[in-house]
Amino acid sequence: MSTKVPGNRNVSTDNSMQNLHEALNEFAANMKGTFFKVVVVNEQNLITQIYSNTTKLNKLKLNKGDNWNSISKNIVWSNELPNEGLLSAGKLVYNILKFQNRQIKLPFQIHLISSIDVDFPWLNMAMSAINTSIQAKFKDASMQKKMDDTHQFTFAIMNALKVGIISVDEQSRLLYANNLACQWINIRRRELLNIHIKQLIPSWTNIYQIVSSGKKFVNEEIAINTLDQRIKYNVTVSPILDQEQTKLIGLVIAIRELENVYHLVNKYTGMQARFTFKDIIAKSKTMRKLVDYAQNISDSPSTVLIEAESGTGKEVFAQSMHNASSRSENGFVAINCAAISENLIESELFGYDDGAFTGAKKGGHPGKFELANGGTLFLDEIGDMKPELQVKLLRAIQESAITRVGGDKNIPVDVRIIAASNKNLKDEVEKGNFRLDLYYRLSVIPLKIPALRERMEDLPSLIRFFLNKKAVRLQKEIPQLRYSILQQFLDYDWPGNIRELENAVEQYVNLDGNISFENLKLKKEEEKKKDQVDQKTSDTKTFQLRTMQEMERQLISETLVHLNYNITLSAKTLGISRNTLYLKAQKHKITLPTRIVQK
Repeated sequence: MSTKVPGNRNVSTDNSMQNLHEALNEFAANMKGTFFKVVVVNEQNLITQIYSNTTKLNKLKLNKGDNWNSISKNIVWSNELPNEGLLSAGKLVYNILKFQNRQIKLPFQIHLISSIDVDFPWLNMAMSAINTSIQAKFKDASMQKKMDDTHQFTFAIMNALKVGIISVDEQSRLLYANNLACQWINIRRRELLNIHIKQLIPSWTNIYQIVSSGKKFVNEEIAINTLDQRIKYNVTVSPILDQEQTKLIGLVIAIRELENVYHLVNKYTGMQARFTFKDIIAKSKTMRKLVDYAQNISDSPSTVLIEAESGTGKEVFAQSMHNASSRSENGFVAINCAAISENLIESELFGYDDGAFTGAKKGGHPGKFELANGGTLFLDEIGDMKPELQVKLLRAIQESAITRVGGDKNIPVDVRIIAASNKNLKDEVEKGNFRLDLYYRLSVIPLKIPALRERMEDLPSLIRFFLNKKAVRLQKEIPQLRYSILQQFLDYDWPGNIRELENAVEQYVNLDGNISFENLKLKKEEEKKKDQVDQKTSDTKTFQLRTMQEMERQLISETLVHLNYNITLSAKTLGISRNTLYLKAQKHKITLPTRIVQK
């Protein structure tokens, strides 16, 4: 059986009886010495409880278990106030008042009985006190049940996640762990909650400092001690603040298996927009102005061209602009135009239809434009894109539509383009390597990121950031940054920009603060000389060992192999007809498989 309580909540009769018992006990204790007796009658009209702290009503013989029907026959209820009446018991008469409350509907009757000399106004005041006591008790019970239900929902949600969840308080004491976290750590929840978080995560002190200072700790690869071994997981730590959002009251640790993370990343085209403008360290005036400028253009649908040296953070700016835009709920898709084979980049960008070439996935495959529909497409190293593909990219941007390789259907796409290059595209235009019309189409909003040597005011903050990050990842203490070492950091030219700085800081942490910038400079000079020698050697070998005919044979052979001997696609890629390709293959004695030739 259930009982209606405030807020339209249902509770069991047992709980209801317990709450009522506690409320009436409190009332009886507070009314000690008064001429009241409180009687509770159940649905079977049996007296279940009697509350009284007075001996003045001893002549009124009422006992638990008595049938209320036999007693109620002697009650005369008032016509004007039906909850007030007179109870006759032998030669004595008592005043009786019936409990009424529309908000609380109980499967019990409650009657307040007093001697005849206690007026009804006083009885009504006493009944009001009973009412207040009962309401308070049931409200507390209702709120407690709501909280219990909320906790049950929360626990169910946490256990349904495919992520290990652990929560700690502000003192880093473990409060909760879901089933998956317990399973991965290989320890029962009861035992897990009795150990300190540092026993699980040795680098917890550094992580706590990062998160409590307001910085993000997202998707970091961290070693966690399980019951029998140490395993690396992908870890995100988020702060829990109080209602005023001012005080840290705890932290939530989300744990993912690295294999699952890599699977998700690969599934969604290799990149997620996890950086925001808050992640950009900008202490220098130059960088603060640049960040403000980038924030202002973030929500524009116009194309953005980021030009900067390698290692300056072009990807970070692209992701930050996406996350600050109205497209942030949709996909951020990135493609490195220099890293993908010339023969594959078209299908990567525009996708391909079923049967477009040998080995094509059944049903076709969407390209990066389609995957980024409604979101942002980041074209990194756009300066390395071949002129033939530049034409198709220009058409896609102008028409806001693409055609898959091997298809004839025009597919509309709503994509915001952010392009990036470490080359000066104006120079590339003058050299004939980059189309002028595409350059103007991409550089509607130009954005130039300064090299690290042009923003040295940011260097101390960047060093501190990387020291924290690397110490956590390498499970090591942060080495002391002596003034002499800091000065060497400041004096170094940093040709590799932030990427080189990050590597240097990682080396500094690995070596516990022992780093030689002279060795760093010598190593850089050696690498530069080696690259120059390798380039000269490569150029010499190419000139000496390969004639034009040999180069043509190699190009045709490699293209055919790469495209699984698809004649149509190979000829199209080489810019020649099918017949010409057959003739050149015959001339260079390139054997074509019979099944391919017959296509």
